[in-house]
Amino acid sequence: MASEVDYRDKVDEVEKVFKSLPTCKDGYISSKDFGNLCKRVQYERSEEQIQAYADYWDKYHDGKCSLENVLAIFTSVYKTSELARQYAIITDVDKNGFISSDEFVRIVSLMNIHDPRFEGTSFTEFIKEADTNKDGKVSIDECAVWIEKRIKSSV
Repeated sequence: MASEVDYRDKVDEVEKVFKSLPTCKDGYISSKDFGNLCKRVQYERSEEQIQAYADYWDKYHDGKCSLENVLAIFTSVYKTSELARQYAIITDVDKNGFISSDEFVRIVSLMNIHDPRFEGTSFTEFIKEADTNKDGKVSIDECAVWIEKRIKSSV
């Protein structure tokens, strides 16, 4: 596990490289530059995973990768709980603080990119497992806990 100093150094490195990329504009890069960014910061993922991330950005974010989302994904490698939280936040497209069935599909897509061994579940099962306060909805926090459990069980 990386120390807090190592973690901060990695954040600084990713941000510096991100801002140096030719497509960087207003806090975004093109999804086409994502692979280049991965290589330059030594974010070790297969070509298939890198392409899957780029496809995700194309499909759900108009081909743009924000610095905020990239930092969340890259630096959360050091903190599973942070990775889980960022995935939940990124996929909450309507920003209402809860995960809808459409947003759940996005979470499963991201989880499969992160680790192809991840086994998905149905939305109904997700609600049963993640809705800890039994209000019939899954909040960002509940979703993050569910994702973290899934990540840990897939390794």
